[in-house]
Amino acid sequence: MPMAHLLGKHAPPGACMQSCQSSSRLAGCRRPFRQVAGAAAAPPTTSVSHMSANMKQKMRSSMEENEQLKVLMAGFRGSNLDASDFASAGVRMQLVTDLQDQDLGAALPLTYDPDAINRYWNTRPTAVITRITQLLTIAGTFIGGLVSDLIAGCLKENEVKRAIELRDIVTSLGPAYIKLGQALSIRPDILSPAAMNELQKLCDKVPSFDNTVAMQVINDELGAPWYEIYADLTPEPIAAASLGQVYKGRMKTGEEVAVKVQRPGVLETVTVDLYIIRKLGLMLKRFPQVTTDVVALLDEWAARFFDELDYVKEGQNATLFAQQMAEDLPQVVVPKTYSQLTSRRVLTVSWLEGEKLSQSKADDVGDLVNIGVICYLKQLLDTGFFHAGKLVSSSVMWQPPFNTFSGTLQLLIA
Repeated sequence: MPMAHLLGKHAPPGACMQSCQSSSRLAGCRRPFRQVAGAAAAPPTTSVSHMSANMKQKMRSSMEENEQLKVLMAGFRGSNLDASDFASAGVRMQLVTDLQDQDLGAALPLTYDPDAINRYWNTRPTAVITRITQLLTIAGTFIGGLVSDLIAGCLKENEVKRAIELRDIVTSLGPAYIKLGQALSIRPDILSPAAMNELQKLCDKVPSFDNTVAMQVINDELGAPWYEIYADLTPEPIAAASLGQVYKGRMKTGEEVAVKVQRPGVLETVTVDLYIIRKLGLMLKRFPQVTTDVVALLDEWAARFFDELDYVKEGQNATLFAQQMAEDLPQVVVPKTYSQLTSRRVLTVSWLEGEKLSQSKADDVGDLVNIGVICYLKQLLDTGFFHAGKLVSSSVMWQPPFNTFSGTLQLLIA
């Protein structure tokens, strides 16, 4: 269904949010009834907006009384996140580059191919055993702590402590496990609220890597030192994520940009972890009690994960998404991609000022909801091309209104 049918063929930008004069938006928007001559006036009834306000108040009261629900909703809003942009001091991501094998990555596929990955790591048993040892060492302390809590009967008392440990362990295990942790962070049917809250910090609190290495990646990918490409670049990253870290820069023509640089060793680490997990999945197939096809699930997830490793594709997706939103939803802003300064491991996009949704004020919520709902309806009913960001803080930014300008919802395609 074209969005013109949702917004109105000739409706101006934002008309979907201005159609109701009532301050309560759609909830308070009522059409006047035609009075039938001679008919008695209908008795006054409770307005929709009044009923809605009562329902909201009852829900809030119920949430205040339920401690677990309060923790869960705070996590969904991101109010548990602090202002820091990196992981706790001392948390280090263990990557395959630590194995010091210069041949690693020489023939790995750039698109997901389980057979090619299997052939590659079958010839490197030492590296695989070393990685398995890393995984078991990192996870061993946590598992031991859980067993100890279970025996002592203090699982509930140590819930927050173990959740923090779980977050640090997932961070240490590397990109594949961080992505898994991020997916689990919005699954209250699987994890406790305390564990969800801690795993949500994986959205943007990940260790950074050495700046010298990052600058070398820029040199290798773009064919010149950073100072020949950009007029300025921050000496330290402003944020880090599972696959890379971001610097704020300025083009020689004056435009401010964000430069994302991929971590070294990501491809090697991701593929060896997929190789190990897939082997376990094939073993589970031997047991009839296991009805889930772990290998098929892993292959589907891995194929999408490999797409995220290609920053050229990420930039192209952002450009396409921006074009699709431009006509009906100019309030949705996607950073411009500088394709000439983008490669598989370096992405250059325009810099946007804003704040995380978790930092938004209550007064902004109505506008955010209106823009966000129409945006997702357009994706669902019109374009069929989806922004799949589901995290509290990493994929969506809100730019509040300044002076007479309308606020904009910024979608970071990542």
